[in-house]
Amino acid sequence: MGETDLAAKRTVATFDRSGFERLHMDGCPPDQDTWWKVVSYDERSGQGSYLMIMGPGTVTNPHRHDGPEEWYMVEGDLVDNDGHVYRTGDFVSLAGGSVHNSHSPSGCKIVVTHRGPVVDLDTL
Repeated sequence: MGETDLAAKRTVATFDRSGFERLHMDGCPPDQDTWWKVVSYDERSGQGSYLMIMGPGTVTNPHRHDGPEEWYMVEGDLVDNDGHVYRTGDFVSLAGGSVHNSHSPSGCKIVVTHRGPVVDLDTL
């Protein structure tokens, strides 16, 4: 295996604003300051990873994970609907079947990985 084989299979993503797209979630304001950059995430299968930026005061819609979800808090804070606060440096793992929605008082940057579909509960 040569260096060109590895280079063709590598994706490197950073939190610079290039490549980020507004993330629309059913039940949330369409102009909300929430952005994502897909690294390897496939929406159909719910598998893969992405970078997420949430502006101050933004929220996620209520949703269920049919597979595990994990994320690393790069910067800022995030509060789940049960009141648990995640802060910079936290690595979080939620088991499949978990239901939650979150908000970010001061804004945050997160690296997210899903291993299964996400079901938006506002659309059921």
